[in-house]
Amino acid sequence: MINMKKSMLLAAIAALLVPVCLVSSARGARPARTAPADTLVINTTELCKDVIGYDGPTPLVIKVVNGVVAKVEALPNTESPSYFERVIQGGLLKAVVGKKVSEAAKMKLDAVSGATYSSEAVIENLRAGLAEAARR
Repeated sequence: MINMKKSMLLAAIAALLVPVCLVSSARGARPARTAPADTLVINTTELCKDVIGYDGPTPLVIKVVNGVVAKVEALPNTESPSYFERVIQGGLLKAVVGKKVSEAAKMKLDAVSGATYSSEAVIENLRAGLAEAARR
């Protein structure tokens, strides 16, 4: 009975620690890393650690395949979820998908009304991430 209680307690602790470890590793990730030879993954956590939205950093992961932006995802952040959802719904993350890195870097991106600080920070993260991708 005592062993069963210990096992259940250890399982509960492990269930609580795994998400914390995953978030910690995403935040501490290197600014850029390569995957297969034709794929580049840029993490703007360190590149843009001083870029602040309304309530904190707004890091992104930008995936580039064969020189074309394949995907842009927001990493965990402290922005108000309802306002950050406006940024997502406003299409900022999708605006550069499908474009060559050089083309995407030159795009004029507008802040989303009602989420100006958050969207301006996302735009700055996009620009820095695309600049890093262009250098590689």
